[in-house]
Amino acid sequence: MNNCTISVYLAYGMAAYVIASIYYMVTTRFVGTPFRDSLTAKQIIIKKKSAGVRRNIFYQGIAAAIVSLAIFKPFHKCG
Repeated sequence: MNNCTISVYLAYGMAAYVIASIYYMVTTRFVGTPFRDSLTAKQIIIKKKSAGVRRNIFYQGIAAAIVSLAIFKPFHKCG
């Protein structure tokens, strides 16, 4: 019989990351954005283009991960 368990250290690490992320989102909600406020119109356009390229690369990585997981099924014994 194959028992699939998660490492306690990994579980604590994931919980700490989630809590820290929520804390960050709550505490920085109303903090100003001095860098963004200092950008010119041309710089904002460049920043938006760059963000679009990076977003697409991230989405490609997610898609590749999903396809790879569907093909290789590394956790199929846990189901």
